[in-house]
Amino acid sequence: MVKKSEQEELVNDVESLQLAQDGRIFIKASNLFVKKWSKKEPNFIEYFQNEWLTIHNAWYEGVGHFTPSANNALEATNNIIKKKNTLGERLLLSRVKVLAFEIVEKWSKCYERVQYDIPAGDETKITNVGIDVVKKMKWYTFDQYQKKAFTIWSVTLPVDKLKWLDGVCTCAVFFKKYMCKHVVGMTIRLDHCKPPPAAKNAKIGDKKIVVVDHQNPKKCY
Repeated sequence: MVKKSEQEELVNDVESLQLAQDGRIFIKASNLFVKKWSKKEPNFIEYFQNEWLTIHNAWYEGVGHFTPSANNALEATNNIIKKKNTLGERLLLSRVKVLAFEIVEKWSKCYERVQYDIPAGDETKITNVGIDVVKKMKWYTFDQYQKKAFTIWSVTLPVDKLKWLDGVCTCAVFFKKYMCKHVVGMTIRLDHCKPPPAAKNAKIGDKKIVVVDHQNPKKCY
């Protein structure tokens, strides 16, 4: 279906498309992908659009991130409300209203986040212009998307320092493993946790396993 001379580039482009971090990026990148290849490989693009951009379009990296596929998470939340708030008792309607506001206020504060933009790859600094390009998706060809969309990662950490393990990142590693060096590095830099002395002697680039003490999130080994 695809010319042999075009196969490697096409596969690389599909892999780049799969790395889209959210639906907005995926839609725009998909349109640019189709525009790039529609004249070169019209038969493939017709198949790809129908099969992988219309019928089965939930295959990019950021789709349904942290979204439960069953109602287990809802049941767990319901269980927390019963154990920590209502104590398993039936409440008067007037009390339910007061308690609902208390729960929402408490949980809202628990989910407060701060976002940090950091350079990707070997870059050591970023500019406001670079951030603007990524945030506003200022790429107008698929090649520009590949070049510019992955120059900055956004690390989001809870305001509560002890909950840094709930931090998230937009890099591909985090989407697969739910933890990455960017979250750990930013956490250490902000003094949310302290690495052991041995880690300070490790050479940059060495692959070390980070072990987190869940009983004491201030420590990581």
